[in-house]
Amino acid sequence: MPTRGSSTTRTPTSGSTRRRQLASAATMLPLALGLAGNMSTQRTPTTPQAVIEAAPSSCTLPFDAIKEHHPIDDSCFADGAAEPNTPQSAQNDAKNNFCATGSPVNIDFDVLHQLQQDAAKSGSGITFGSDGQLPKDRSVLRNLPTKAGPLSEGMVVRLVAFVMDAHYSNLGKGESVNCKQPDKDSNDIHIVLAESDKEQDECNSVTAEMSPHFRPQVWDPTNLTQRNAHLYRFTGQLFFDASHRPCSGGKGSPKRSSLWEIHPVYTLEICSDPNNNCKVDSDENWVSFAEKMGVEPSETRLWLPDEISIRSRGHASRRGFTDP
Repeated sequence: MPTRGSSTTRTPTSGSTRRRQLASAATMLPLALGLAGNMSTQRTPTTPQAVIEAAPSSCTLPFDAIKEHHPIDDSCFADGAAEPNTPQSAQNDAKNNFCATGSPVNIDFDVLHQLQQDAAKSGSGITFGSDGQLPKDRSVLRNLPTKAGPLSEGMVVRLVAFVMDAHYSNLGKGESVNCKQPDKDSNDIHIVLAESDKEQDECNSVTAEMSPHFRPQVWDPTNLTQRNAHLYRFTGQLFFDASHRPCSGGKGSPKRSSLWEIHPVYTLEICSDPNNNCKVDSDENWVSFAEKMGVEPSETRLWLPDEISIRSRGHASRRGFTDP
């Protein structure tokens, strides 16, 4: 494969060949996501070929069985519209990490509140509040003590909650992580989560975010909110969104009780028991949300760490890439 900047002459391709190339590029974008260390000096690609040439290794999407291709998958790197080697590019890379492994750590709202309290302590070294106050070194977000054990940004966690609201965020203006694209298919779905189905104050909520990259169509705000009498179980990466502040005096933008969130969502399940008899640490009565909505195949489970490693090595070797 020619590298970027190569002078090799490209042979014109037919329409059918070009379509196959685009399809191949679509399946390979996961190779380019969540790879902060390798991609921090790259610029935003303009073609699917550029995405492929920039991808040094691979992982399998946690929701690979139901992924759907979107235009942003061909045009936006993990660091989005940020300048290389900046706090913004580091945060964007972290947001786009689809490659976290390990058995999910079961957490609750108290854990996220505890993490926020620690972040706000004087001397923590954790800055937040705006895009200009992002941590310069995200290593301060590692090995933080909680009742669930030491937690770090980038770990896989699992949370049970009710959905208060879900909506596409940053429509019209976009955001840096998604290369400032204005449309629904290119922006996150912001999900407001509550401990109780009676909760009305979003200042008591926590957050989950669904990235636009390869987002399944069934993961839709309307689908989520129409079934909000049911408990949901969210599995994904633990992430600290330092661009914002938690609620103060009943005000926040967006309203939330903690900046620690699940972002991106890896798997989504819904409680099938009419009395919501579902626990975070038990698979009983949980069904894949996609399956519940009649989508097959579905993301019925999260790949275990050993399985991810095996699948990733095989995926990479078939395309001439090696593990980092």
